[in-house]
Amino acid sequence: MTITIQEQKKALQQCHIHFLEEKQFKTNVISILLRIPLTRQNTTKTALLAEVLKNGCKKYPSKRAVSQKMDDMLGSVFDISILKKGQEQILFFYLETVKYEKELLKQGFDFLQNMLFAPLEEAKGFPKKIVQREKKILEEKIKSRQDDKKEYSKIRCLEEMCKENAFGIFADGYIEDIKEIDEMVLLMHYKNIIKHSKVEIFMTGEKQQKNDMMELANKMRFESDFLWQTEPMILKQNKQIKQIKQTLHTAQSRIVMGFDTNVMPEQKEFASLLICNELFGGSPTSLLFQNVREKEGACYDINSFLFRLCPILMVKSGIEKQYYDKAVEMIKNSLKLLQEKTVEKQQLEQAKQSMIRYYISMKDSQTALMDFALNEWILKTNRTIEQFIKEIEQVTEQEVQKRAQQLCLNTIYLLQ
Repeated sequence: MTITIQEQKKALQQCHIHFLEEKQFKTNVISILLRIPLTRQNTTKTALLAEVLKNGCKKYPSKRAVSQKMDDMLGSVFDISILKKGQEQILFFYLETVKYEKELLKQGFDFLQNMLFAPLEEAKGFPKKIVQREKKILEEKIKSRQDDKKEYSKIRCLEEMCKENAFGIFADGYIEDIKEIDEMVLLMHYKNIIKHSKVEIFMTGEKQQKNDMMELANKMRFESDFLWQTEPMILKQNKQIKQIKQTLHTAQSRIVMGFDTNVMPEQKEFASLLICNELFGGSPTSLLFQNVREKEGACYDINSFLFRLCPILMVKSGIEKQYYDKAVEMIKNSLKLLQEKTVEKQQLEQAKQSMIRYYISMKDSQTALMDFALNEWILKTNRTIEQFIKEIEQVTEQEVQKRAQQLCLNTIYLLQ
């Protein structure tokens, strides 16, 4: 995969254009990302905004008109959603079209131009009926957050860990903030996003399409001053482990343990941290799975995972409430094994191959390719998948042990 990045700066007209060269897919993808600092003040407005904007624009004034345009473009796919990347909230416009149709690309960029810069408006902001309807839908979505206990326990632990950082903010918003948003407030928020956010255009296509797609992307009328910047993330080191227990009378309790990794995602040590996590709890052959679940039967499920843009490792598990102390102790003991003893070479190689297969599989998905490239751009590392795989291949047993020794338990969250 070849990545071309072009920085467009013309007075107040600014964006970064990323072209990801590929030839195995039958479609082109054009994604426009408006990067916004994740704040409690704005997160609910941005989440609501994504849903309101889906309702159309002046040229295509309804969801039906948008759908008809996609049909006219040979079954193209369009969506607007919210991404959470580190301490940023991203308003994400996505368009996928059939490849080799130059006219479709022109239509696609024209369609995105209209959806971005000519939204539906009334005298006092966005159409009131649409805003009110989407507010109710968003409220129900937020209420249902507790239905998925695995996901809810994870984000609640994250919220407790990151009280001093934006990373703990819910990207889909808060019920108590919805009431204060009206059609004028929402429109003003969108105008501020257009005016101040960092703008990225990501495109996938074949080598012979590059010039045409770059030319079309350069014609997009962005007028952002990039005023909104994100502060570096620093996790607060607790003097004592924070322990949180929440009661929802669940049939099965959920435990989540959050660790500071003490490795920033852009550092070269992140590759060895990936392998450390794989050995700790990232696979069915990991220490956590084998010791806590298989040998002792102290949980229903267990795994560990890393956040790509945040120095946090989490362990999450489903348990019977009475096994809480036992499960916590066994998780700590499993980590202690990694900290005190270097891993065997065969285990190290198996973990490496598992992670290498994972990153190679990204090449089978355009969205995964763009997500990898976006992460690298945000981190200012700008590696290709091939370059990152080489870093994984070079990880040593001693580096894995060092990463395990750096893990520091920050928060234990129990949902019961």
